[in-house]
Amino acid sequence: MNHTPVLIVGAGPTGLTLACELARRGVDFRLIDKHATPQPLTKAAALHARALEYFADLGIADRVLAEGHRVDVLRLRTGHRDRLGVDFRVLEGSTAFPHMIDLPQHRTEHLLLERLRELGGAAERETALTGLSSVPGGVEARLEGPGGAETVAADYTVGADGVHSTVRDLVGLGFDGEAYADPWVLCDAQIDWPLPRNEMTFSADTEGIFGVFPLPGANTYRIAYTQRSTPEGGLAEPGVADAQAAMARTGIEGTIRSAGQFSTFSLAHRQAPHYRAGRVLLAGDAGHVHTPFGGQGLNLGVGDAVNLGWKLAEVCAGRAPAALLDTYEAERHQVARQVVTMTHLGAEAMLLRADPRRHLRDAVFGLLRRTPPARATAARRLSQLAHGYRGSGGAVTGAAGDRFPDLALFDGTAGESVTLHRLVSSEHHTLVLTGGRAEPAVRRAEELSARIRREWTAPLDTLVLTPDWRAASEQAEGVRIVLDREREAEPLYRSGTHAYLVRPDRHIGYDGPADAGRIAAYLRLVSLVRKEVLV
Repeated sequence: MNHTPVLIVGAGPTGLTLACELARRGVDFRLIDKHATPQPLTKAAALHARALEYFADLGIADRVLAEGHRVDVLRLRTGHRDRLGVDFRVLEGSTAFPHMIDLPQHRTEHLLLERLRELGGAAERETALTGLSSVPGGVEARLEGPGGAETVAADYTVGADGVHSTVRDLVGLGFDGEAYADPWVLCDAQIDWPLPRNEMTFSADTEGIFGVFPLPGANTYRIAYTQRSTPEGGLAEPGVADAQAAMARTGIEGTIRSAGQFSTFSLAHRQAPHYRAGRVLLAGDAGHVHTPFGGQGLNLGVGDAVNLGWKLAEVCAGRAPAALLDTYEAERHQVARQVVTMTHLGAEAMLLRADPRRHLRDAVFGLLRRTPPARATAARRLSQLAHGYRGSGGAVTGAAGDRFPDLALFDGTAGESVTLHRLVSSEHHTLVLTGGRAEPAVRRAEELSARIRREWTAPLDTLVLTPDWRAASEQAEGVRIVLDREREAEPLYRSGTHAYLVRPDRHIGYDGPADAGRIAAYLRLVSLVRKEVLV
């Protein structure tokens, strides 16, 4: 019987991201998919800032930017009028990606596959999971591939196999929720469309929704709309004429010149009650599904994969016990629940049709349009930069659980412009100390760093941020000192010397005083293994 530390079922964006995360950390795995190639008719296209940050860590963000199409605004229209625009450019200064990128999902998968090959990994195609059973110390999986049947022993199995997950069904995890009544139509088309190509548009009227998403290529768009009914009460046959008629919902004079293959699909809002059953875990659409409102799904799956990836790597390397994997469900389940709720409310609001409540909806949209802070909050939520893990059991103090901000600053010590995400590691924890005075911050960083390395198994980088000009003359073994003369990292400064322990997924694990005992409490909480008792 063949053995692998991790078996990943499903080579979509979630499974591929997880495979890349494990590969770059030196963890062996097998990645299988029942399809021969990435599927060209998949619905997802929008990549938001948080997913782009993760792709930057994987080394493919530049490729995505080069191939994709930049979108700055999500526009909502009802009754043939602009109601609300969410402009992602308000995120400038807090992320390297203050925008969306539209790229068909199969192209995103190709870029991830390319990166996986560079990391020494590959996907096993036309290979299906046919059985799964728990055994002492792992899972036995039965596979059917080009070479016939095979049984694989895996320490852990991850179901990243989509809405109709075989893994989820085999382990008996439910999928709570319900389907929507409206069937949808999807197609990529050449359209004469008068709106700027930096806008993604959702339009609704009493007949339904029509979405227009700009894609790479001149006059190329993805369209998605609720399927029309015929006068006889049946469903209209998808085609150019049908799509052109449905475009009337926008109130905008556009012309569909040609179209590729039309497909129909149904929508639902569902979530598995648990993402873990022993040594089997769910990620991406296998654990949650929702409407395409705001383009959240692919991005949510990438976030699942990154969260799970570093934790699986720590467990497989023996630096953390299996209990660390419990935090995966605790953190990602609550985030997905929020997204499922938000996208459900958004879709329901846009599908009010002739319901009198549509007037209240339009009034709320108008209020949001006139309230810049509300629009900025919407941009942060839709970009998934606002996703955090407070209240999930992993927070010790302060802002623990929040995403570590990606502030841009000039490092006076190195003489170069940097961003915080480029200063902290995406492979292991980083201890960040801030202080108004350089000398005590540097000495404390040196002491804490040495103690953690001596007494805990977790690899660690150490960084000091200070506006004190004396930093240029400070030196400490194993500590990078960043001189922030303009206090561009001001949101991180507190009185005295302050400590942040930043996780590999760029979320804050600890936020509090530079105290060894409190930092040890965080390390105990995430179950990292101690070399000896900390006193």
